[in-house]
Amino acid sequence: MGKNKVRASFISLGCFKNIVDTEVLGGMLEKKNIKLVSPYEETDWVIINTCGFIRDAKEESIDEILAAFEKKEAGNVKHVAVFGCLIERYYDDIQESFKNADILWGVNGIEELSDLISKNEKKEYKESELFLYNDSHKRIITTTPNSTFIKISEGCNMKCAFCSIPGIRGKFRSRDLDSLIREAEDYKERGFQEINLISQNSTYFGKDMEKISQFPELLNQLSGIGFDWIRVLYLMPEDVDDSMIKAFENRSILPYFDLPFQHVAENVLKKMYRGNGVYNNSELIRKIRDQFSDPVIRSSFIVGFPGEEENDFEELVSFVEENRIERVGVFGYSDEENTKAFDLKEKIDPETIEERKEKILDISDKNLEAYNKSILNTEMSFLPLGPWDNNTTIGRISSQSPETDGLTKVEIPFTEDYSIYKIKVKGYEHELISGEKI
Repeated sequence: MGKNKVRASFISLGCFKNIVDTEVLGGMLEKKNIKLVSPYEETDWVIINTCGFIRDAKEESIDEILAAFEKKEAGNVKHVAVFGCLIERYYDDIQESFKNADILWGVNGIEELSDLISKNEKKEYKESELFLYNDSHKRIITTTPNSTFIKISEGCNMKCAFCSIPGIRGKFRSRDLDSLIREAEDYKERGFQEINLISQNSTYFGKDMEKISQFPELLNQLSGIGFDWIRVLYLMPEDVDDSMIKAFENRSILPYFDLPFQHVAENVLKKMYRGNGVYNNSELIRKIRDQFSDPVIRSSFIVGFPGEEENDFEELVSFVEENRIERVGVFGYSDEENTKAFDLKEKIDPETIEERKEKILDISDKNLEAYNKSILNTEMSFLPLGPWDNNTTIGRISSQSPETDGLTKVEIPFTEDYSIYKIKVKGYEHELISGEKI
């Protein structure tokens, strides 16, 4: 292993918030003189950051854990540490199943976790103070050198019937505004051009400490730092007010509105413990489109929620079609224990859920087709991510969020320069845009 320096590699699963957690733990391990390497390199430790949100994510996490155990049994790695949401949610249940893990840890006590890994010690995970990183935690960067994420809060106070996050991550707690600004300024000095603000509910930022949301003030201050792109993810639509929409007019703030409506039929929303409805959500979209010349709306929806009638679903279909939502994600309802929805009757059969999901995805394809046509032959800012092949660079235009909205390729070789530049959109194939450098 070379001079006896311990090596560790990460596998980070789930959402962008997990990426930040992985980077924070990575920074702590580097401070303890542990060398971080690629998952494809020889390593002493495999450290898996798990997701435990819905069935598919849990299955992916378990598959990665079992694969790591096989490597350990074969002698290819010495130790396996598993942490994150899956362990936080099911710690008592899975200890017997995951005996091959050297460490099982949840989402809190991250400093202690780093100590255990560095000392190769095993300890039972217990409830500890809710963890929230700040600018003093020097993260490793696992993204490209021009784009990163900043987590502005942790946890959630909402009581959505389908969601397990509050039980995993705890109550909503905002980061200190000054700490956020210092972290962002550090990334600007290091050459990052895009930051993506992430939270379970960005609109609630600061409301746990003040009487009103400090989200507009956060955008006002961040806009003065000088980033090319600042993207905000996960705005709870029932909380969005005029001051929040206006804050998107600030320099650097992209008119990219990530609004997880989840549904629009009042019958379903009531059971979901969510607000708004067809009229309010349509009005919110109309207001955004009136205020900005080229906004992009992204939303996610859950189909097959217990008690969703055919007319409820058709109301959702009409909403997605009529509001021309450019970016649509759709999930089939996942029955999750320890959520309010788990005990609801009138469960929808899997076949119907899949049919409804496919119908929304068909509308999503049509909406995306219309959007792609609308940007043909227009100039767009392009953020390069690396080579697509020897003659092509892959990256994203400003209306493409990391990992969720597809990619853009430009017919020019990648030169190791990650600076944003202008392109003209020349074509598209579903989620792959093509263009040429201007």
